[in-house]
Amino acid sequence: MNTFEDPITSGPSNTSAPLGKAQGFYLLNSFNEYTLFDVFTANITEGDYKGTIAIFGQVREVDPIRYLTVIGGTGSFLGARGLAKNRLIDIDHAPPAKWTMSFELDLYY
Repeated sequence: MNTFEDPITSGPSNTSAPLGKAQGFYLLNSFNEYTLFDVFTANITEGDYKGTIAIFGQVREVDPIRYLTVIGGTGSFLGARGLAKNRLIDIDHAPPAKWTMSFELDLYY
């Protein structure tokens, strides 16, 4: 089990405009492949819409697109439900591992 607090930016580069932080944890949940179960909150603190978006689901490294579930939100995202489509942009396995991912959210509220 690992915890994380990572920047959320408007683009795939760390120099892209900051939007907030992703804070949560993940568990390695497979004996045969690199599969993680993620539970995290996207805390959006910049821009026109501010609040949190709660997301959970399985991330399999081999899948080009992963779908995670949006289970709630606060502030501008109060009561949000929907899907978080996740794509891996880059991964550096050298410790500590660094993942760059993009998210496209379809929210209903």
